[in-house]
Amino acid sequence: MATFTGNASSESSRATASTNKQCGMELPGSTAIPGETKPYVNHINGTGRLITHTKGVNSLYDNYLRGRSIAGRNSPVFGNRPTIDGMGNVAGYRWVSWDLFHERFVNFSSGLRRLGVQAGEAIGLFLENSIEWVLVEFAAYYQRIVSVPLYETMAWDALMHVINESEMTVIVCSSGNARMLLDNKHSLPNVQALIVVDIFTSDLVQLGESKNVAVRLFRQVEELGAKQVVEPEMLPGPDDVATVVYTSGTMGLPKGVVLTHANMLATIAAVSAMRDEGDVYCFTPSDCSLGFLPLTHCLGRMVLHLMVSFGVKTAFPRNNPLMLIDDLRELQPTVFVGVPRIFNRIQDRVLSTVKTKGGLPSALFQYAYNTKRSNLSRGQVSHWLWDRVIFKPLRDKFGGKLSLIVSGSAPISLETLEFLRCCFSCSVIEGYGLSETMGPTSVTLIDDIEPGNVGAPLPCAMMKLRSVPDLGYNVGDLPWPRGEILIKGGNVAREYFRNAEKTQGAFNADGWLCTGDIGMVDQRGRFHIIDRKNNLFKLAQGEFIAPEKVENICMDHFIVNQAFIYGDPLKSALVAVIVPDETLLPMFLRNKGIISSSTGLEDLCSNGDVRRIVMEELGSWGKAHGLRGFEIPKAVYLYPVPFEQIDLLTPTFKLRRREAKEYFRDIISQLYFELN
Repeated sequence: MATFTGNASSESSRATASTNKQCGMELPGSTAIPGETKPYVNHINGTGRLITHTKGVNSLYDNYLRGRSIAGRNSPVFGNRPTIDGMGNVAGYRWVSWDLFHERFVNFSSGLRRLGVQAGEAIGLFLENSIEWVLVEFAAYYQRIVSVPLYETMAWDALMHVINESEMTVIVCSSGNARMLLDNKHSLPNVQALIVVDIFTSDLVQLGESKNVAVRLFRQVEELGAKQVVEPEMLPGPDDVATVVYTSGTMGLPKGVVLTHANMLATIAAVSAMRDEGDVYCFTPSDCSLGFLPLTHCLGRMVLHLMVSFGVKTAFPRNNPLMLIDDLRELQPTVFVGVPRIFNRIQDRVLSTVKTKGGLPSALFQYAYNTKRSNLSRGQVSHWLWDRVIFKPLRDKFGGKLSLIVSGSAPISLETLEFLRCCFSCSVIEGYGLSETMGPTSVTLIDDIEPGNVGAPLPCAMMKLRSVPDLGYNVGDLPWPRGEILIKGGNVAREYFRNAEKTQGAFNADGWLCTGDIGMVDQRGRFHIIDRKNNLFKLAQGEFIAPEKVENICMDHFIVNQAFIYGDPLKSALVAVIVPDETLLPMFLRNKGIISSSTGLEDLCSNGDVRRIVMEELGSWGKAHGLRGFEIPKAVYLYPVPFEQIDLLTPTFKLRRREAKEYFRDIISQLYFELN
């Protein structure tokens, strides 16, 4: 399960509360199957018909041509900040026009064909966000080649599985990844060529020759295609496979989600229809998007194609989070795609900085912030005075023009949403999606300010609930039906690649995708996400625990960076492994007079008094944020190493719960021993 949020700004038009407008509705003329709700559709689908595509747009290549016609051939489409010397210094953003980009991806596609890649075959993308990434993707679409993204954070066994199962012969990658692939060539029998996007030394070519693998520069493949253009036998159509996206997999090896051009076009057409209705942000060619979320991530790629559809230009920042603010300031984007942990850290740093200033500046900020928060209940996201006097410096750090923020990969807290609304004068929308729907499948209306819901289905999809009586969720529950979320529509993938067993297990007999996510639907047809069906567990006294809910509330506290909640079914209490924020925990403890300024994070984590204080703080925090007594951890272990450094996060930042349980087995035992 993944959620995403977006906020549409603005100083020129205030959002208005929409407390009564119907967002979704039961499918007209439908009947409910016993144990299920009726299917729900978007309020736009009044006739009961789902949107499938935009007229005249039958492939993602057509979608590019449509965007070019809207923006203008010589307008910029993609940009980056190239390094100008060996010290890592960069220039301002440099842009490629729609026409030049088209010429380049046609040339590169011809180069691929001359290297032997045929329509229907797979090509791997094993690199960070860049113009080259998108060139490869569109080159693949043009020649009906199937793009297969490879996460740079994948464990080797998962990476080997993806490369071998997809039978890719050519991989576009960085020089570092090329060397790693060549060192392990004995495990990759199908790989014949590596196309490297950055400069490499001659020994890499020699290593490739010794492994019978051709190593070429990206530019060389472009030039090869430019010398002799190879036209596609036929242009792509809606039923052609566009990409196979391997789910990051919190358990076992990843599954390949087969997505067609039609799947992605359905989402684009649905968002376009909502845009025409005024239900979502109104994209225009004057917008500029910062492509921060990895393109291996479904939401990141779906947003990119939405930007293309509306003629919006996209720039890629440096792949260094420490440089993000500088890149934002330089670009001055109107659209920024990120993840909750980025926004949480921004919020924590801003609020802690304000608190540190103290005195009049702190009091003035707090007064302005509280004023704007109280105005949110009336749908007002801007303030004539405080936006100019208090919040303008913060907005200027982000370029000063942000009008849409999209957050993906995980739920985002109410406090963070309020922070974004108040500081950036924006309305916030939330949504829900999966790899199997190539990102979003539901979204809230732009003027819906009620927290906690993820909106109604996009106009290309239907959603319904199915009772899960073993877990206590039933469609007859009051006040709202609850159960497992099922999805059907043009945006839903048709199968898992070469995995009939997983496909059969994911879809019911009527073709509905069984998501494994537990949700409920309210009187306005909006869905609310509760947890993952497979993550729920019982404690000894029969209480059901939704661990993601507890973890997210813990991580909303500024002293917590990451959290893992565990409950032994034979015990009556939860325990927690907490990775503290290395900057804000010491600040929190110093403000309480508990530590000196010289105490390091490892020493803090091993300090019993600090553990006790953190547990008490999280207990109070959890109670204040709606956790029941049995949902609050009764023992806490502080761990100084981020989960991503010990391979406990998926590439989309989800916790590998089974691996975490095994990794922290001894610590869990210690915590329960302490409780006893």
